[in-house]
Amino acid sequence: MNDTEQLIKEALGQLAERTPHPGPTLNALRRKRKRQRNNIFLIATAGMAAVVVLIFAGVIASDRYTPPNANDAAAALVQDNGKSVAFKYAPHWLPSGFVESLRATNVGPTRVWGPAGATPYNNPSLVIRALGGMPDTHGWEPANVRGLEAWVQVRGDAATVVWKAQDVLEVTMSGVSDAREVALRVAESVRADAKITHEPPFKLEGRYAELVRGTAPDKWHSSLGRNSISVQVATDRPELPAPNEALTVRGKQGVRSGNTVAVQDGGLWISATSSAWSDELIELVNKVEIAGQPDTGWIGKGL
Repeated sequence: MNDTEQLIKEALGQLAERTPHPGPTLNALRRKRKRQRNNIFLIATAGMAAVVVLIFAGVIASDRYTPPNANDAAAALVQDNGKSVAFKYAPHWLPSGFVESLRATNVGPTRVWGPAGATPYNNPSLVIRALGGMPDTHGWEPANVRGLEAWVQVRGDAATVVWKAQDVLEVTMSGVSDAREVALRVAESVRADAKITHEPPFKLEGRYAELVRGTAPDKWHSSLGRNSISVQVATDRPELPAPNEALTVRGKQGVRSGNTVAVQDGGLWISATSSAWSDELIELVNKVEIAGQPDTGWIGKGL
């Protein structure tokens, strides 16, 4: 090795000693690339969330029946558990003096209003139901409910309006001369209301009462169908034509009248009836579970 080569070697050695170790630099580059990837992921995630919000907002806006609160909107779209039934919709205008007298779940969530003290479905009456699907409206008159396509059918002094909100809704007004106008006005007033839930007064073998009707919170009747047997819980004693036969049911003295068995328990009358007598009537009455505080405060109330 000549002198020139020796000088070059020494210079390279000194340069290597002054050069910092590559580890920190490489680690910094790796962290920078990771931050860039994270930023890209966050931007993409935020973009996707924005798209979802926009789509959801579009659906809500197009429906026009969702409550303003997001939690209420979600609840309005989901049925409650087996104990509570979400009615989801409520009118904000009723004919003068109308109060609620019936709630049913066996043919879809159904609510009935009429004059105070009147028996449900007696004229005049107003019925609002949520249907499982759009009925056959062939021959019905086209209409409009809050900007949505609707149909109206008039038969005598009764008129029915159907339209598609989040669910297919039906309003029937009967027993008045201007039924069409009244039914459309009620339909226009309907809004989603996730807070309206129905608590049946009793259950039997895991099933809850399907129908509750009455004229006041302390004067009501509820029922549940089980095959050919009707099980009922009411505040008043059922009609039991003579002859009557005493028997023990629910650990108390009850009564049998023909194909009906009844007993008073805790201030309520529990009964079961069928077209033919069977010991199963007694068994079912024994199995009835009464709600601790029956939800009947809505009976006899207007808006």
